Parts: sequence; structure tokens; C-alpha cells
Amino acid sequence: MMSGNKSNVNGIASVRPVASWASIFLDYLDLKAHLLAVESREAGSHLIGLVIISATILVLVLCSVLLYAAFLLFLIALLFHLAWGWSALICGASTTCAAMLAFFLLRMRLRRPVFQMTLNDLAKDREWLSQSKTKES
Repeated sequence: MMSGNKSNVNGIASVRPVASWASIFLDYLDLKAHLLAVESREAGSHLIGLVIISATILVLVLCSVLLYAAFLLFLIALLFHLAWGWSALICGASTTCAAMLAFFLLRMRLRRPVFQMTLNDLAKDREWLSQSKTKES
């Protein structure tokens, strides 16, 4: 009778470490899921803001470019006494350069990291994994 209880206690003791590791792993997954949910909402609002701002800028830029291009065309033809065709070519080249400048400015704005909290967590996880690997070796 006593030996049966002893083997049962040893069986429970060997299961507990596995259960605690499983609990830790599940808690870790739960925290990462919550982080993913928070950052998904953050990314969604960031994306909607960028779309609205980009659409507004696009409409305003198109209207402005059309009016400025017409004025620039008139100004070039008047100042340099060029034909309308040459004036239009110079005007098109200058507006193309302005559009490329605007594109590069927007591209620099979009390169900022959005998920700064996740990047910090991943760096901490990498550091922890490298420390635990060196301890095991």
C-alpha cells in the first residue's frame, strides 16, 4: 500500500514541472497575443490616417499642379519668347522634378518604424535567448 502511494507521488512530482512550463508558455503566448491586438489597432489607425492624409494631399497637389503648370507655361512663354511647345516641355520637366521631390519626402516619412514596442520586445527576447544559450553551453 505504501509503495503504491510513493510511485503516485513521484508521478505527480514529475508532471508538475511540465505543467508549470506549459503554464509559462501559455502565459507568454497570451501576452504576445494581447500585444499583437494592441499593435494591430495602432497600425490600423495609423494606416487610416495615412490614407486620408495621402488622398487629401493628392487632390490638393493635382489641383495646384494644374494651376501652377498653366501659370508656369504662360510665364515661360512670356519671359523667354519660346513657342508653347517648348514652354510646355520645360513646365512638364519642372513639375516632374517637384513630384519626385514630394515622393521622396513621403517615402522618408513612411520608413519610420510603426511597431516600436514590438521591436523593443524582440530585441529583449533575442538578448534573453542568447544569454540562456550561453548558460546552457
